[in-house]
Amino acid sequence: MGQVLKPVSKISGLYGQPGEEKVSQFLAENLPDDYVILNSPRLYYHGATFDIDHIVIGPNGVFVIETKNMQGSVSGGMMGNWLQERKRTGKNRKIKIGNPATQVHQYGKVVKSFLGSRVAYETGEKSSIRIYPIVVFVNDDINLTDMDYTNPGMIGRVRVLKLSELTEYVTTREAGPYFQEETARFAEIVVPAGQRDQTEYFSLDMLKQYTEGASDRYAIFEELGRGSSGIVYRGFDYKLDEEVAIKKLPPQNQKAPNAVNRFYREAQITSGLRHENIVGVFDYYEDSGDHYIVMELVEGQTLADYVQNRQVPIDEALRIIRDICKALEYAHKQQVIHCDLKPSNILISGEGAVKVSDFGIAKIAHSGEISLEGIEAGTPISMSPEQVSGGTVTDKSDVFSAGVLLYYLTTGSYPFDGDHVGEIVKKITHIDPVPPHRLNSAISPDVESVILKTLEKNAEDRFENISAMLMAVDELLRHGRLAVPIGQKRWQRFIPRAIRPLIKSEQKLFTLITVASLLVFVGLLGFQAYRDSRELSKEAILTKQYGFTNENLTMLLENPMLYKGLPVNLVGRIDKIVKVDQNNTQFSLIVNSGNSQETSSVLVNYAKPQYDLRLSSYIKVTGSVQNTAETAGNRQTPVVVADKVEPIADPWSSLDPAQYSIYPNKFANQNNNVIHLEKVEFAEEETRLFITIRNEGTAKDVLVLANPIGKQGSSEFKELAGSYRTAIPPSVELQPKQEARVVVFLEPMNRKKNSASFILGSSNDILTGQKPYVFDLKW
Repeated sequence: MGQVLKPVSKISGLYGQPGEEKVSQFLAENLPDDYVILNSPRLYYHGATFDIDHIVIGPNGVFVIETKNMQGSVSGGMMGNWLQERKRTGKNRKIKIGNPATQVHQYGKVVKSFLGSRVAYETGEKSSIRIYPIVVFVNDDINLTDMDYTNPGMIGRVRVLKLSELTEYVTTREAGPYFQEETARFAEIVVPAGQRDQTEYFSLDMLKQYTEGASDRYAIFEELGRGSSGIVYRGFDYKLDEEVAIKKLPPQNQKAPNAVNRFYREAQITSGLRHENIVGVFDYYEDSGDHYIVMELVEGQTLADYVQNRQVPIDEALRIIRDICKALEYAHKQQVIHCDLKPSNILISGEGAVKVSDFGIAKIAHSGEISLEGIEAGTPISMSPEQVSGGTVTDKSDVFSAGVLLYYLTTGSYPFDGDHVGEIVKKITHIDPVPPHRLNSAISPDVESVILKTLEKNAEDRFENISAMLMAVDELLRHGRLAVPIGQKRWQRFIPRAIRPLIKSEQKLFTLITVASLLVFVGLLGFQAYRDSRELSKEAILTKQYGFTNENLTMLLENPMLYKGLPVNLVGRIDKIVKVDQNNTQFSLIVNSGNSQETSSVLVNYAKPQYDLRLSSYIKVTGSVQNTAETAGNRQTPVVVADKVEPIADPWSSLDPAQYSIYPNKFANQNNNVIHLEKVEFAEEETRLFITIRNEGTAKDVLVLANPIGKQGSSEFKELAGSYRTAIPPSVELQPKQEARVVVFLEPMNRKKNSASFILGSSNDILTGQKPYVFDLKW
């Protein structure tokens, strides 16, 4: 009877463990006494970790075994992934299961090198280690007739067996020179005696200690999608023989403060949430400096794709929002607030299952802790008033965001939309949404009342919690109406539906009648004057309360002396660095105001050294207006004393959302200068090309990129000013091996034509030898 020196570890998982225990028992019962069995050994070798199912050591060699606990028909060979037929939702479906032969062959080489080097170190003599890699299928009904063998029963150097064939194969291999003392020494090297009882699960809190070698367990395949928080790939878990989704933190995001901690925190929070309407998180690991989260794979589409170009029936919209509410209700009971509900974070599977994902900025209730704060902490278009204004975020913030999703599902539009962040924030905090029935006449008064209840500016006026909202949605689905209309008084039944949201109390009704009478009495001229004065005073009040941004900067530029002491929060382009020393940084900043194409400058004084400004194009400045300076033409220019000066690596992140994006990943090479076209975004008012330029030569060089154009058929699309009103530079000077990132803005193009040509440097005859860079795309 074979000697089991180490049992199967529980880390093998609920799917893999039963199969490995079955193999262990079979080997123990059928092998002779001079064979030793090590289950679930973990080898640390050359900075990597290898989790192997079984190693059997006997007088005739070392057997490295990979166990496969699956049923039905399996096909595959040396190349690519093996396939398993598996029934899902009543249909046969082929599932990728990786390539076990390649995997166990690699394990065999590692074991041979590991044992050989250790024996040579201990004895001073080389030892010939005979290795036999094996893939064994444990279930009796496995069908291996469709396998592509390179030799009978063999794939390369790997033997593929059924369980019943395993011990005969092991015991009939060519006899080796290994005596009992040598097999015992090999076993001690692979798993020392003091480590053979380590069989427990690894908790998520310990994941950072055990990330080595996780990349050997997971394979990454094609990209499924990307967003601000990460790139999601289709992946495979070799340990559990299951397809998974693997989310990667982009390398450029790791430079942001606390980005890695937020990414890890997302894994911690979501791994504790087990609900049918929440995308499950299984694992977290780091590999070569990159960070990954292993998640449940949802085959389907996002809510944004689901709603696009179609009118969702009201009952269907209510069913979707009901499942979202169920997920939020469960999360809230676990003290987790999502904080970033948006259509791209809602997944709908092919079977219609609704899943909430991306808890990257989730908040633990009552902790006061949130991954990010304010507008940068989520998607402004779906955030609550208290979140965009930096107030206290509670579970009612998720109620508001769920209301935004219900509005979006039933109307196809967002309740608070705009051309820029400032406009969106203003609408969220001060302006009521357009009543939904005006956008979709199929919306009943009761459905509309539920939507508007969730979108109240004051959190106390919304549903008491997400459970109350869920009850209202359930009632609408069961009965088509609410037994008790939300917040409606008897007298309100006589008010026309179109203006009912404006009149929520007797006081508001009285105020409306009074104002209407006053307007009739004063007349049209008085009304116009009244409205203008109200708008001016409102703008002045908001400016004094919230300060100046790029959207309202015109007021400051016209009379800077009037606004001394008010806060500013500006984004602009470095014009000239006046002074940088160990105590002070002074520079001028080119900014645009609102929708104006014209630019102006402000002077910035920062009481800290900021040498890296010389390497930055765009700067975010937070501070206050403290003085003015006289510039050319006797013009008074604001002087801003900065509290914070922050270079912006990606100023394009605040652009209007793209309606469609493609990722060509194409290169154009000319005279050792390489242009990489990374992404093309089609937006309503512009087309954006994201480009990286690199000088691969050994000398400084200048690339001419003037007058970029796009072509579709006979139509030509010219360059536009960008988000910060700056066109592409006519030329870019780069040192050897230096690179720069450029965003090109063209007139809006038609993405439905599925092809286009982009030409950079179309007017470059001033530079002899350089031709235009041309990219021909199809999608």
